[in-house]
Amino acid sequence: MQKVVFADSWSAFFAEFGLASFDDFFEHLTAETIGTNTKRSVITFSLGADSQKKTFFMKRFFRPHFKDMFFTRRNLGESCSQGRYEWKNARLLLDGGIDTYRPVCYGEKMMWGLETKSFVVTEELQARCLTDFVRQEWHGLQRQQKEKIMTGLAAFVRRIHALNISLPDLYVYHIFLTENGGGEYDFTVIDLHRMSRNVASKNHKIKNLGRLHHSMLDSYFDEELKRLFIESYAANDPDSDITALAAQVTKYSDAVSAKHRQKQY
Repeated sequence: MQKVVFADSWSAFFAEFGLASFDDFFEHLTAETIGTNTKRSVITFSLGADSQKKTFFMKRFFRPHFKDMFFTRRNLGESCSQGRYEWKNARLLLDGGIDTYRPVCYGEKMMWGLETKSFVVTEELQARCLTDFVRQEWHGLQRQQKEKIMTGLAAFVRRIHALNISLPDLYVYHIFLTENGGGEYDFTVIDLHRMSRNVASKNHKIKNLGRLHHSMLDSYFDEELKRLFIESYAANDPDSDITALAAQVTKYSDAVSAKHRQKQY
């Protein structure tokens, strides 16, 4: 069994370009691969011309591990393909006021009730990847601007955790930002296929913070800025021991760094 599900009026849009079936998207689409491993790939493609041109990203999943299928079932209480799970996660975040990429369709191919392949297509974000912004702009920013970004990012993560959502792939390179015109910044998060729901555990949230801390390169984020991030995250919690939280986040960040080399940007 295979199917493709579209959001809003996207079915008619893609039909104009001969894209309707699962294989149209998964097998026959002309696209550029921007990342791949044995279980998934990310590609980008554009449709239309000139001012009508639209750019999309597609994440494709191949033969998921049993642990991935168990993970989605545990989170949703039902079997779910990897593509549909990321679609659902994006919509859940958007409904909760957390900005992420806009899903336009997903597709899945099932055999005997098990996923063999799936995909999710999202619109191109009208925002800058935080790593690009930092690499290009950071050293030219005033200290006050850097601090405003750190406090804004902390508030953004706190809002995610307030929804009892855990994002184990919360890294600097999975966050985008836009300046909203008032000198403030809005944030967007991507890469949601390992997102967990209904997570009240403080330990999971500390791990999210630790991974984000790990991805903050010292050449851009000094210790005072990292500390400000943690303090701002805990600012609205009167019961929070900021010193203890900082120690826990740093300890987990060090543990991640011991296993994985920091990604440069």
